[in-house]
Amino acid sequence: MYTVDEIFKRESLLLASIFRNIKEENWSKDGETFSLELNVNPNYIPIIVVKEYRGSALILLNGKPYYSLDGYHKYFPLRQGSNKVEAKFSPFLAFGERVKVNPGRPIYAEIVKEGFILWIYLKTLTEFYTQTLDQEVKDDVGKVIQEALRISHFDSITRKQVEVAEEFDSIQPDFATTIPSEEENLGYRETSDDLRYINALTFLHNSLSKLREKFGKRGEIYAIGHAHMDAAWLWNFDETRRKVARTFSTVLSLMEEYKNLVFIQSSALYYEWIKEDYPSVFEKIKEKVREGKWILGSGWVESDVNMISLESISRQFLYSQRFFLREFGKKATIYWLPDTFGFPASLPQLVKLGGSEIFATHKVFWNLVNKFPYSVFYWEGIDGTKIKAVAFGNGKGGYNSPFDVPSLLEQWNNWKDKGNPMLYSYGHGDGGGGPTEEMLIRSRAVEESPILPKVNFGIPEFYPTESWRGELYLEDHQGVFTSHSKMKFLNAYAETWLREAEIWSIILGERKDFSQFWKVLLKDQFHDVLPGSAIKDVYDVVYPELEKIIDKAKNISIEMIKKIAGNGDKIMAFNSLSWEREDYVEIDNSEEQQNGGKSIIKVKVPSVGFGEVVNTEGKVEVKEENDKIIMEGEKIRVEINRSTGEFTSLFDKEKNREVLKQCGNKLIFYENVPGWADAWNIEQDFEYTTFIPKIEKINILEKGPIRATIEIVWKFRNSQVRERIILYADLKKVELRFVPKMRDRELLVKIWNSFDLNTDKATFEIPGGCVERSTHQNTSWDKARWEVPMLRWVDMDEGNYGVAIVSDFKHGVSIKGTEVGVSISRTPIYPDPYTDNEEVEAKLIIVPHEGNWREAKVYRLGYEAITPIIVVRGKGGSKSFVQTKLILESMKWAEDGGILLRLYEPENVRGIDRIRIWFKPEESFLTDFTESERIREVKANQEILIPFKNFEVVNLLVRP
Repeated sequence: MYTVDEIFKRESLLLASIFRNIKEENWSKDGETFSLELNVNPNYIPIIVVKEYRGSALILLNGKPYYSLDGYHKYFPLRQGSNKVEAKFSPFLAFGERVKVNPGRPIYAEIVKEGFILWIYLKTLTEFYTQTLDQEVKDDVGKVIQEALRISHFDSITRKQVEVAEEFDSIQPDFATTIPSEEENLGYRETSDDLRYINALTFLHNSLSKLREKFGKRGEIYAIGHAHMDAAWLWNFDETRRKVARTFSTVLSLMEEYKNLVFIQSSALYYEWIKEDYPSVFEKIKEKVREGKWILGSGWVESDVNMISLESISRQFLYSQRFFLREFGKKATIYWLPDTFGFPASLPQLVKLGGSEIFATHKVFWNLVNKFPYSVFYWEGIDGTKIKAVAFGNGKGGYNSPFDVPSLLEQWNNWKDKGNPMLYSYGHGDGGGGPTEEMLIRSRAVEESPILPKVNFGIPEFYPTESWRGELYLEDHQGVFTSHSKMKFLNAYAETWLREAEIWSIILGERKDFSQFWKVLLKDQFHDVLPGSAIKDVYDVVYPELEKIIDKAKNISIEMIKKIAGNGDKIMAFNSLSWEREDYVEIDNSEEQQNGGKSIIKVKVPSVGFGEVVNTEGKVEVKEENDKIIMEGEKIRVEINRSTGEFTSLFDKEKNREVLKQCGNKLIFYENVPGWADAWNIEQDFEYTTFIPKIEKINILEKGPIRATIEIVWKFRNSQVRERIILYADLKKVELRFVPKMRDRELLVKIWNSFDLNTDKATFEIPGGCVERSTHQNTSWDKARWEVPMLRWVDMDEGNYGVAIVSDFKHGVSIKGTEVGVSISRTPIYPDPYTDNEEVEAKLIIVPHEGNWREAKVYRLGYEAITPIIVVRGKGGSKSFVQTKLILESMKWAEDGGILLRLYEPENVRGIDRIRIWFKPEESFLTDFTESERIREVKANQEILIPFKNFEVVNLLVRP
């Protein structure tokens, strides 16, 4: 029996021997396009192999997009007759490495097809031979390999053949250069004996058939072609747009010959790009979708889902599914998120409302501490909705598997639910590229081999027997909740101002199209962009476009509000939230407390409406005692240590109790050097190397009577954190406003507060609801949550008393007992060495409250932290346009006429809502996120009666 090395060497020689009629060609250059023309009348399969190229290229054949030239596709087939080949290069490699374009050396060659298939079969069987633990199978397979190699015995090769073969597989280093270039008399020549390949391949087919009869097949897989293309990551969006064209063209070309190829692609944005750039490619995709060969995945992009609002998630489904309905006549039934960094417990309901039935991911297998227990399961959300879920790619290759035996066996061995077929995602990804011809031939070899799983193609019907309730928390990449503060800020405020603009334009009755704003925002919520794990070039594009959205949406909001307010000089305050708000705002020209040209007044505003100024009750004072500064209002007293900036006391005057257990407002810098995943990760032992910053200055900025403000500036190395501590006369909250100025790398900055509460649970906001998490570390699952996400708030309570911490866009939280540490900055080096270089102000609001989080309606605080009360002058008065006991997440112009009110139940209770709006609708019904389903008619007179369930999202469509 040959040794494995002897087998490998023979397979390499076999590969080299299958190339014929090799001829070097020359590119012609026209601008940025390289081209060549060939008239082909081949004896075998004609191809162009390109050696030594740099960059990536879309190959056009006779003017039509055809193939990709990238790190994985280094050759492409030609067609009989006239071939005009054009290569449109971009200066990037697969993972964004910028290079100087070099079109390389195009080499014409012809492949003996039977020899090519034989080589791939033998290579696959050799992998199987080295991997299997079944000795009897191993012995029999080894004999088959040896006999096939004997039948296809080595005859001869040339240097040119080896040079071509090097683009297909690893060949012994310098092997080609050791072969004389013109030495036919020594046996270096192209052989013409092709019958040996045919005979060896026939022998393989027959032998494998006998081995299957003897040993059978074990298990079953469904193989789905895939090309995970990050919308932006180590490259920008414009390069992904080119990756999409290259990848889609390659897949369609492969589908012409390999009829069993089924391909899945999410992200409606990519289809919109290809429709605009290459309509002929888009039309071919439509054909393949109709044939069931091309499977759609819902979502405008594969977005983050922890740090975006319920409304953003609904729009990810709305715009993708309506695009698919319009262009393909069907919705995407699968929500394909292989690489997103964790999934909130509200998502099952949102997926179902988004028109999809199956959730698919790979990322749960990245857990650092605990192994996720299932492969196929029902995922049950906080409201009780169950959807089918599949976790795939558990092993080598992951969601970018090469269809080789090692990845297939490892994933099959790790597949938890052997009663269901395994989903096997193959194709080059991350940098794009997708399946290759070799992978598709390997699939045949696997199918013909004994004991390897039976191979089908597509997405199977799954039958789960297990259930998982709650979030799919990722025990990895926890740093993404904090990296790139400005990105989080712009996302949160773009969501907020688009909400404002839509609501007030609807109330005014001026129909405006906000879809293009939303589509830009949804694109920028991609799972490497919003999380802060992309390169600087990406943010150089994203920041200006989100700032533009915020400016435009803000201007539209104010324009609409001024029209509603009418003419007059009375101060009017507008509130878009669905409950009455009483708060302070700043305006020009008032007799109240002055603040740098602004004045502070108190307003009382009904739900989704406008109101006027009200009187301030009480006052706030500031006094200094030795090493303390004391801020005291009617409801709260705060004592601050001058030398440390820490709160030594936060006293609730109404309940006569101390809120803090140890101290509050404790700022700590940590060294954080988490390995390769710099922007992504926070070390589990991040507290090991700790630095306490020094106070550079502490000043009293405002002493009352309405508002008191203390400013603290901390200094550490070259970095600085500026904080304002704000207390209002009669509000029960302490507002902290931070502006980090980070000039040092590999740091994590947290602000800690220790609360005097008896609890082992904390409640966190997620999109469309909330979840409880343990505050202890009793189990390995608890210990793995050293940093967790919140959308805008976290709350602890002990039954009749609690404390909430609220932020406008800080999402990363650590919990140790009743100590809460909110991450306010991270400064990784890779992939963007300028991360958090910008100075962005963030809010943290500490709110002591009576009762639990439900009784205190803490869920309102997150909205209030980011949703403005807008003040203008007008005719005055007070009016509410919408009254509901549910949360009004948004109002939007319905896609097919009418107005959509999106609401949800926030307390995990059931009931009936009596919704009142500013007009009597002639038609009202419940729909889904896509607005294409009429779920249930609802009666509407003066009130619209809506029964609701726990955490239910209600999509109410009304028409006047």
